[in-house]
Amino acid sequence: MKEDERKNLFNDDDRQYIEMLQGNIERMAGNSAKCKSWMVTIVSSLIALQCSIKDSNWWLLLGILPIVLFWYLDVYYLHLERGMRNLEAVFLNMFRDKEFGKYEENLFNFKPYKIKKKDLTENQKKQGLVATNDRWFSESVILYGASFFGVVILSLALN
Repeated sequence: MKEDERKNLFNDDDRQYIEMLQGNIERMAGNSAKCKSWMVTIVSSLIALQCSIKDSNWWLLLGILPIVLFWYLDVYYLHLERGMRNLEAVFLNMFRDKEFGKYEENLFNFKPYKIKKKDLTENQKKQGLVATNDRWFSESVILYGASFFGVVILSLALN
């Protein structure tokens, strides 16, 4: 699509695509929050169960398994969310820069735009793109690390 063929900034297809991207981003953020709440529920129930069992040598360390599994799931959803945000930024930057050469390829493309931290260029940073592979130790997943060490310390204290 050429620049002179665009009369309006956004047409209905563009708006619908952006709304669909926003829906996917919201869904990934919701899944990330659910991972945290499920992890807290399961680990706290395992701790309560441990407190009621006598002579349970190191049984509480079983609580580490859900922490690690939900940590992985949460990082995966954050990775997808960042990729979808990048995809949205690329699409919107196409309009801002009035570069419609790849319009047909970008419209209704839902493959997350993943960028490794080492491959992120200054130009991409200026466009609002972010790295997607650095979520393991970000601020949003600090709960898992704290829970992990809390379970280990509690396990050592009770045994």
